[in-house]
Amino acid sequence: MYYSGKEIVEIAVRIEENGYAFYIAAAEMIREPNEIKNLFLDLAEQETMHTASFQKIFEKFEPEDYEQAEEDFSAYIRNLADKHIFGKPEAGVTLAKTLKSPKEALQVAFQFENDSVAFYKELYSKTKSDSKKLIKQIIAEEEAHAARIKRFL
Repeated sequence: MYYSGKEIVEIAVRIEENGYAFYIAAAEMIREPNEIKNLFLDLAEQETMHTASFQKIFEKFEPEDYEQAEEDFSAYIRNLADKHIFGKPEAGVTLAKTLKSPKEALQVAFQFENDSVAFYKELYSKTKSDSKKLIKQIIAEEEAHAARIKRFL
């Protein structure tokens, strides 16, 4: 029996929702409009689009979409998600409350985007479905996010 992908998509959606919450909170921390505030607002909007993309992927998942047995793959992906900076429910809001400066928010954002790339690359490597194209696109977008953030560090 192969894993259907439901749990993986739920984790991916949670990561993107946490990213959205974090970016909104980081933007609100900056009182005056500036490039960093605009960056956070733009990234928040893109996280919302990624959530919608993963929900579309979920609609297309078939039981044979993954190469590993359900139990092994489920545990592996869960472990990978737990290590992700935003893998836990409400992690984005919780982490945002601890921020002391825009620079610190940028550092967390950079780590978040790199963790996301690693997670989605693993997801991409295990899927056999047509969803690969969309996952690859999301990986490219996450890499672009990291590059944009890095310019401010």
